[in-house]
Amino acid sequence: MSSMGIGMGCLEVTKLEEFGVFGGPNLLEVGCGDGRITAQLAENATCLVAVDPSEKDLLNAACRVGKVLFSRASGVQLPFADHSFDTVLFTLSLHHQDSRLALKDAGRVVAPGGRILVMEPAVDGEAQQLFHFFEDETAALQSAMAAIADSPLRVIQATQFEADWQFESKHEFSRYMFAYHNLGWNAQTEAGLFRQLGPKAADQPLVLKDKLKLLCLTV
Repeated sequence: MSSMGIGMGCLEVTKLEEFGVFGGPNLLEVGCGDGRITAQLAENATCLVAVDPSEKDLLNAACRVGKVLFSRASGVQLPFADHSFDTVLFTLSLHHQDSRLALKDAGRVVAPGGRILVMEPAVDGEAQQLFHFFEDETAALQSAMAAIADSPLRVIQATQFEADWQFESKHEFSRYMFAYHNLGWNAQTEAGLFRQLGPKAADQPLVLKDKLKLLCLTV
C-alpha cells in the first residue's frame, strides 16, 4: 500500500515528525505512490526526493506536488550515492519489495547518524483487512517485519497508532480500491467488498480505521 485512502495523511506526518523525519535537510521518500504523504512532507522539507517504481503514480505525484525531485526507482536499487540522505522514509512500501534488500540499500544511502523510518500497516487493521479481500498481503507484511528484526540496522524507536480513512460513501471507497489494484470494475467483486464492510456499508461518510506501525532505525 504505497498510497492510501482519501482524507488521510495529517496524523501520519505528525507521527513522522515526532520520529525526526525532518532531522536533516536531505529527505528521501521510498514508495511515494501518488504523492499523498509527499505533499505534506514537502511543506516542511528543505530538500525532498521521492521515488516509486510506478510511472503512472509518479506522474500523478508530480502533478500534485511541487518542489520535489521525483525519480522512477525501486527501493532495492536506489540510484543515489552512498550517504546521500539524512533521513530515508518508507511510506507503507517496504512490504511491496524485497524488504531485506531495500533495508540494506537504505542503510547505504543514509548518512552517518541519519535515520531510516519505516511505516507499515499492521496485518489486523480494519482497512488492511479490506485490502486482503483483493490481495492477501499477510505474508508480505510479516516478511517486512522479519526483515527489520534480522537487519543489522538498530531499532531505536517504535510505536503503533490508528488513523482514519474517510470516503463519501461505499461507492467512492469501491472506486478507490479498484483503481488502487489496477482492476476494472466488477459487480460481483464489488458486492463482495460491500459484504466485507458489513453494517458500515450504509455509513455516509464511510470512516475506516487503519492500524499502522512506525519504526525508527539507524545504521
